[in-house]
Amino acid sequence: MKKIKMLLLALGLTILSNGCGSKQFYTLGDTSNITYSGKTTKENIAVEKIELPIYLMDSPIYKKKTPYHLVKIEDANWMNSMDSHLTNVLITYLQKSLNTATVYPYPWSSVDRVDKKISLTISDFIAYKKYIYLSANFQIYNKTSKKSSNYLFNTKVELKDSSIESIIEGMDKAYFELLAKIKLHI
Repeated sequence: MKKIKMLLLALGLTILSNGCGSKQFYTLGDTSNITYSGKTTKENIAVEKIELPIYLMDSPIYKKKTPYHLVKIEDANWMNSMDSHLTNVLITYLQKSLNTATVYPYPWSSVDRVDKKISLTISDFIAYKKYIYLSANFQIYNKTSKKSSNYLFNTKVELKDSSIESIIEGMDKAYFELLAKIKLHI
């Protein structure tokens, strides 16, 4: 009787652990290979939290099935809150590529001077058919000149295949294209 109970307990734990272990977590924006680009700045650059479409704010990862229908990718979830994570990736990218520590999240309390402020809104960032589509607009406000410049950005990155790894890789490439464009306009 004791052996049967132990066997049933082991079987139950095996079934339970297999059922719970199927979720996979993904992130993008690896900045470990970002290097100084030759352009530097001493300005204090403020980066507002990025605005994202609602489907990027939820943990499951989505793709477009049709132009009007989004579907969850089975067992694929974002590891972090994507608005905060993508904002931090932008800040780190600018710090490393401009070789400066004067890029900060906005608003903050410890810095009293802002020279430029970056606002970024991503309106579309999703896999559809064989591509990743990224559409965004960003604004760079120069506090010295009191001028604001607005820019549109659109890119389409071809996927190697339809796997989740290929989708994340394509999203990563598209996002870094956007960050390079933002840096050009600072």
